[in-house]
Amino acid sequence: MKINIIMKKYIKIKLVILSILLMSNSFYSQDIEFSQFYATKNYLNPAFTGLTEGNSFTTCYRNQWPSIKKAYESHYVNYELKLNKYNAGLGIYFLNDVAGEGSLKRQTLAFQYSKFFRFTKKLYGSFGLRGSYNINSIEWDKLTWGDMIDVRRGFIYNTNQPMGSSFENYFDTGAGFLLYTDKLNGGVAVEHINRPNIGLLNVSNDSKLPIRYKLHLGGKIRLQESPNATEVYIAPQLIYTQQGKNKQIAVGSYLIISKFALGVWHRVNDSFIFLIGMEQNDFRIGYSYDLGTNSLINFSGGAHEISLTYNFKQKSYNGKKKYRVIYCPKF
Repeated sequence: MKINIIMKKYIKIKLVILSILLMSNSFYSQDIEFSQFYATKNYLNPAFTGLTEGNSFTTCYRNQWPSIKKAYESHYVNYELKLNKYNAGLGIYFLNDVAGEGSLKRQTLAFQYSKFFRFTKKLYGSFGLRGSYNINSIEWDKLTWGDMIDVRRGFIYNTNQPMGSSFENYFDTGAGFLLYTDKLNGGVAVEHINRPNIGLLNVSNDSKLPIRYKLHLGGKIRLQESPNATEVYIAPQLIYTQQGKNKQIAVGSYLIISKFALGVWHRVNDSFIFLIGMEQNDFRIGYSYDLGTNSLINFSGGAHEISLTYNFKQKSYNGKKKYRVIYCPKF
């Protein structure tokens, strides 16, 4: 009897994961979410591209639901160039997302370009464009289905589930706009403008990826006024995302003390995010943990995320700068 109970729980968990992966042929809300929003800021909004002190390289790894074997793993690698001569930025990133023991994969190679503007003495802006080549793939032989289950013996039968395509590729587009001063910044981004068809199953004619909208706002409040003292400030933030019928609000704040950062975020009705980061010379490292607040908390294990960034020193440019590097959190 005890073995049967354990087997039933195992089967239930497997089916929950499988349902999450394949319950919608249109893949509503399947875009990857990072918790270190500003370590991956070029993923948040292409208008951030190149708004740094110099060229930079960033990599980020996310392990979501670690208590469930290989539920979701995401790798992000980004390199951006600051084009001082043209008041512009150029970037490229690669994103690899694997779900369900390697069964479902999404790979993205994106190119980004941004142009910087100066509107007044204190108000600046940036407009960014993104184009990406994407591959969705699935290994059908690794999946398990309900008709394969024997209640006592587990997955022992062959399935009659029809299989779809194992490989789909598509081109995707996005854009973003950003306004900022020394203490405030805000931006909007629109993704999947061309609504690419990404379906792997042939059970629906509606496999177009819904347009995704993002709004982000942030500020900087200085707590230590003395110019000779350690710099201390807080940075409240808000990010709103909508894709199809799905909406998400994330609110949080960072406390920055010299080269150290502490952060707390709340994804409404989803999770709390706790973050710690450190910057030394041209190198930054950040770690965050998502503590879920939904029904999955009992067996998911939350999510771990780690980011590494290195800034490359750039030769001085003798031309007159028409824009100011944006302040925003770095993790």
